[in-house]
Amino acid sequence: MKKFKLGILGVGKMGSSILEGIIKASLFKKDEILLFDTNNEIKNEYVKKDFTFTDNEKDLVEHVDILLLAIKPQMLYSLKNTKFDIENILVISIVAGKNISDLKEIFGSQKFIRVMPNTPALINEGATAIGRNNLVNEEELNIVCKIFSSIGGAKIIPDELLNEVIPLNGSMPAYLYYFAKCFIEKGVKDGITYEDAKELVSRAIIGSAKMIIESNKDIDTLINDVCSPKGATLEGMNVLKESNFRKIVEETSEKTVKRAYELSKI
Repeated sequence: MKKFKLGILGVGKMGSSILEGIIKASLFKKDEILLFDTNNEIKNEYVKKDFTFTDNEKDLVEHVDILLLAIKPQMLYSLKNTKFDIENILVISIVAGKNISDLKEIFGSQKFIRVMPNTPALINEGATAIGRNNLVNEEELNIVCKIFSSIGGAKIIPDELLNEVIPLNGSMPAYLYYFAKCFIEKGVKDGITYEDAKELVSRAIIGSAKMIIESNKDIDTLINDVCSPKGATLEGMNVLKESNFRKIVEETSEKTVKRAYELSKI
């Protein structure tokens, strides 16, 4: 088998989204990519699209320059007893809760990059954090940033802080969904239709996020721009402050990070 530039182990929801982003951004050609997934339906789908599929994990790992691990943690450990004949490849892992030491046990001493994406990557609006070990050079890091920028935005974070970043991107969609759900349900109680409330809340969240990113104003200024003196929004803001909403957010973040460290030890 020839050598491929990129191999993707696991072509489920996240793996396929990354693959589509890579192709759309023209980062690699189809004939430079090798795929493996245990699901035969997925295999047949991508073979029809002219991608190369291999029959097992060992062949994939040993015939690529860059390996993207897009599998579940339990599938990663099924590789533990496989002896891989590899040297100096770049291993990119989006496997939740598994650190570089875990990856070393399976693949030996390689160039490792750990990635924390989030589910909006499925619609090319991901917020991805990227950490690396000291064997990864700037050119390789740049390639990985381009891969994950093709499905949203990417930021380089010290590898030892990838658990601390989980509340900011990995878990953030769930927290925002809950925040939105509460306001939508209150709107429905007040007589607004569910679809109208959902649309208004969702559009407000999207627009506000864009204002944070694209405006040259800091967040406090953006808040003040909405809060007229003695106005309706200010009354609501006072409820959030009096309820110590900041403390709730801090506790939410701390519990998330603590659990991430616990899971990494299992």
